Amino acid sequence: MVIIVSKQYIAYVNKCTWLCGYSECKKDDARAQLMKEDPELAKSFIKTLFGVLYEVYSSSAGPAVRHKCLRAILRIIYFADAELLKDVLKNHAVSSHIASMLSSQDLKIVVGALQMAEILMQKLPGIFSVYFRREGVMHQVKHLAESESLLTSPPKACTNGSGSLGSTTSVSSGTATAATNATADLGSPSLQHSRDDSLDLSPQGRLSDVLKRKRLPKRGPRRPKYSPPRDDDKVDNQAKSPTTTQSPKSSFLASLNPKTWGRLSAQSNSNNIEPARTAGVSGLARAASKDTLSNNREKIKGWIKEQAHKFVERYFSSENMDGSNPALNVLQRLCAATEQLNLQVDGGAECLVEIRSIVSESDVSSFEIQHSGFVKQLLLYLTSKSEKDAVSREIRLKRFLHVFFSSPLPGEEPIGRVEPMGNAPLLALVHKMNNCLSQMEQFPVKVHDFPSGNGTGGSFSLNRGSQALKFFNTHQLKCQLQRHPDCANVKQWKGGPVKIDPLALVQAIERYLVVRGYGRVREDDEDSDDDGSDEEIDESLAAQFLNSGNVRHRLQFYIGEHLLPYNMTVYQAVRQFSIQAEDERESTDDESNPLGRAGIWTKTHTIWYKPVREDEESNKDCVGGKRGRAQTAPTKTSPRNAKKHDELWHGKIMYQVVNAMCKEIIPTSEFINSKLTAKANRQLQDPLVIMTGNIPTWLTELGKTCPFFFPFDTRQMLFYVTAFDRDRAMQRLLDTNPEINQSDSQDSRVAPRLDRKKRTVNREELLKQAESVMQDLGSSRAMLEIQYENEVGTGLGPTLEFYALVSQELQRADLGLWRGEEVTLSNPKGSQEGTKYIQNLQGLFALPFGRTAKPAHIAKVKMKFRFLGKLMAKAIMDFRLVDLPLGLPFYKWMLRQETSLTSHDLFDIDPVVARSVYHLEDIVRQKKRLEQDKSQTKESLQYALEALTMNGCSVEDLGLDFTLPGFPNIELKKGGKDIPVTIHNLEEYLRLVIFWALNEGVSRQFDSFRDGFESVFPLSHLQYFYPEELDQLLCGSKADTWDAKTLMECCRPDHGYTHDSRAVKFLFEILSGFDNEQQRLFLQFVTGSPRLPVGGFRSLNPPLTIVRKTFESTENPDDFLPSVMTCVNYLKLPDYSSIEIMRDKLLIAAREGQQSFHLS
Repeated sequence: MVIIVSKQYIAYVNKCTWLCGYSECKKDDARAQLMKEDPELAKSFIKTLFGVLYEVYSSSAGPAVRHKCLRAILRIIYFADAELLKDVLKNHAVSSHIASMLSSQDLKIVVGALQMAEILMQKLPGIFSVYFRREGVMHQVKHLAESESLLTSPPKACTNGSGSLGSTTSVSSGTATAATNATADLGSPSLQHSRDDSLDLSPQGRLSDVLKRKRLPKRGPRRPKYSPPRDDDKVDNQAKSPTTTQSPKSSFLASLNPKTWGRLSAQSNSNNIEPARTAGVSGLARAASKDTLSNNREKIKGWIKEQAHKFVERYFSSENMDGSNPALNVLQRLCAATEQLNLQVDGGAECLVEIRSIVSESDVSSFEIQHSGFVKQLLLYLTSKSEKDAVSREIRLKRFLHVFFSSPLPGEEPIGRVEPMGNAPLLALVHKMNNCLSQMEQFPVKVHDFPSGNGTGGSFSLNRGSQALKFFNTHQLKCQLQRHPDCANVKQWKGGPVKIDPLALVQAIERYLVVRGYGRVREDDEDSDDDGSDEEIDESLAAQFLNSGNVRHRLQFYIGEHLLPYNMTVYQAVRQFSIQAEDERESTDDESNPLGRAGIWTKTHTIWYKPVREDEESNKDCVGGKRGRAQTAPTKTSPRNAKKHDELWHGKIMYQVVNAMCKEIIPTSEFINSKLTAKANRQLQDPLVIMTGNIPTWLTELGKTCPFFFPFDTRQMLFYVTAFDRDRAMQRLLDTNPEINQSDSQDSRVAPRLDRKKRTVNREELLKQAESVMQDLGSSRAMLEIQYENEVGTGLGPTLEFYALVSQELQRADLGLWRGEEVTLSNPKGSQEGTKYIQNLQGLFALPFGRTAKPAHIAKVKMKFRFLGKLMAKAIMDFRLVDLPLGLPFYKWMLRQETSLTSHDLFDIDPVVARSVYHLEDIVRQKKRLEQDKSQTKESLQYALEALTMNGCSVEDLGLDFTLPGFPNIELKKGGKDIPVTIHNLEEYLRLVIFWALNEGVSRQFDSFRDGFESVFPLSHLQYFYPEELDQLLCGSKADTWDAKTLMECCRPDHGYTHDSRAVKFLFEILSGFDNEQQRLFLQFVTGSPRLPVGGFRSLNPPLTIVRKTFESTENPDDFLPSVMTCVNYLKLPDYSSIEIMRDKLLIAAREGQQSFHLS
């Protein structure tokens, strides 16, 4: 967001900042004085700035930015008068935001929220006394006041000044100053309170300054070279004070600098033990640092608890217990309706009607929905299957959909087509649930805010992680490999400490040891700790590790008691599981240093190894390995947040249930949670997080269990980060964010290291040779590149064409793989002439097998489906696209959702059969309704049943038997050819038709497909996607019209052309008029693939570049065809004299220039 601020505003800001250097603040703040002198300018400035700060705070996942925005917002709120505040805040959900802040794990945020609540209650009590009740601020403050987790314990290393932080009379006046006596044994600074009750929001009284004054006069050692500069290291000379006292006007708010509370004091301790610093942090220094951090944290918690108690006493003590406040009316209504959702008593649909009215017609808040117990009770109402329930779950679900979607009541199932109903109440419920989750969730985001190279901290480069990545590339971790004490049947490492690339995976250590013989389990009678040299390498094992991605693991590794996943980086393992990891988690600094503390790089870390037992090898997916997910340290849920965790869990499950019921009714976009998406995107766009594999577990778990929270692009990036190796994830990040690699430093390693394997194939035997290539390299981690015999072209273009042509070969009719009609290609090339292919407008689906199918034919078809699985998995792994128009039921089988297939899915396979089945199902429903009609006699029922017809014909007259429609050789049951279908066995017939068409007849083909796919990577990784989204993942963007504006934005003229060139304008006009078939021809000609990636031309990498094709002065451009360089998506376009000539030449080149890669 770009904000244009007038010169007046800039002068105003500059005039406000002159005061910032003094330790002692004058009572009359120049900024406050200026607001009084020019209130209109101040008012305009505040209104402009507040919205920006509020939006940045709400959307930012970085703690440094959030803390600074919070400080600025607090100052604005404090200095603004009541009328201005009312005008500024009317368009912002401040109350719910404060409630969310009060439940944060970040103590700085909690303190800021308490101060904001205090100021707003002082200035606008009439408004916020209502909103604070309805939005949950009062509830959260009371929770803080009564919380056991905020009870402070006696300081461990303080002798004086150990009282709690906050003996002032209001939140806004709490202060933090240095203790006058700093005689603690280990130099731990103590904190006292000010005796002054006034609030000063000047930048002088920072807690970091207080702690700096605790330093001894002796100058400390320099910072280790690896650490990026931090603002808290630069001590303003004007802010230094010769004494340990501070101005009574300094405020606790001003002390909340968004930096560490304890880090500087910890450094002051180390000043006394400089020799220990050079050799690693000593035990004494660590104890001092840990005690200091703990003391500061306990004091702040004590202040929070005390101020929360005073806040409740001051504003909500008199009338909040009797429940008579009018602000509670909506909550009381919702609670009463929720109580009626009783499973033991059938209360009918009236309570659901009341809930619908509250949700869709009132302004019920997120807090009221949470606090009423509505979410948990509705979840039980929709999911319980207990025998004690008064009404079955099926009836309760139908009632819910009737009330919220106007669907028919139970027992009133419709006959024929049902028109879609209004979904407004259901949509309102989804929005309320989404808001509840946004308010409750406190998922942490691991961010790394790197200041710019000049150390000013004023700007951030595009490549925020380049400094750290350069450091990782030039430093190594020192590790001592030790045989685990529990085993003695493998060799002991005697080579001393080894230096390991911090970004190397744990499996690299295994490879290093195994190829040297340390993975061989000795027999009991073998004696050999000394056999062989550490440098003797088993060449066969080395080749096996190099060429295959599915090597059986032989060793497992531990740091302490923690088993390390194979796909975790060594740096992450050391950072997470070493002794220092616990110390780092004790820190109150949320903005973690991505490089760790100095001890990580100076200390020798012990990594234990022992052989993998057979039972563990069989379950290796559970502990990591190539297919496992990286484990993370267990998270502790404090008592303070245990209830909130349960509420969040219930909310998540409730949202899943609503999504499952309403996915077809409500657009998918309505379920996306913008807050979680912002967090996920921030995490997934951090190159350092990708390179270190430091993805939080909440993100991977939510991505799989609740994919509807995130848009497709976010889940696609999450998929590549978690499913494959680090280098592939980094390549994907660079493809989607090319600016990351635009680093000032050329030697910083951001580019991934991806191995490549090249194979040459013959076009005349393409399918056969493709099967051989996939057999050899399908499970290899190397990127596959294809070259054709007798052609010079290689690289991206021929490889993309390989996947497209093999996809086409798999659609040949003679293979007998698919349902559909036989067609010939409109523009056949080479061996395609005279070949028939299968076409199905709804999408391809497997041709069913019958019980009597020949085993040889079954084996041949299964082999082709196994190859197809490998091909598709390899395409996904290597960021390639296939050109297979598969149907939705095929993708449901891919995701193991075949049990959910119903007669509705037949429309995606064979619409003619599906319509017939639909009409016959209507007859079955009418039959059931007649049978349930107690007024019918036996004779009248028989007459009525015989009168049921389909298009005027009775069921018997349709001439159906128990064979699969369209496949007379496939019997639905034994002897089915001889069993006619009647009104009495029609229901059984329809059930068997659906079962054989969608399940039994195709199960063997899909089992083979899944086996082939999983030989490359597990299908479970595709749980991030819905079946309807897999077509985008595999085949790219769907066919769409191209408009000249988008082409102009996404394509790059170069080398003789600009966007104003006549030829470029001609080209965009021609392309925008192409039909679907012409688009496919053009794309395959230019890129090698007939499909664009998801996102269209915007996502094409490299972008389509149009360059001028040059000729001799005597040559006429109209006589030449355009040419291409598919590896870089270059179109070499002559400057044709007219748009008609350019169109003709383009189409000729696109049709005739297929399937050959030569020098242009």
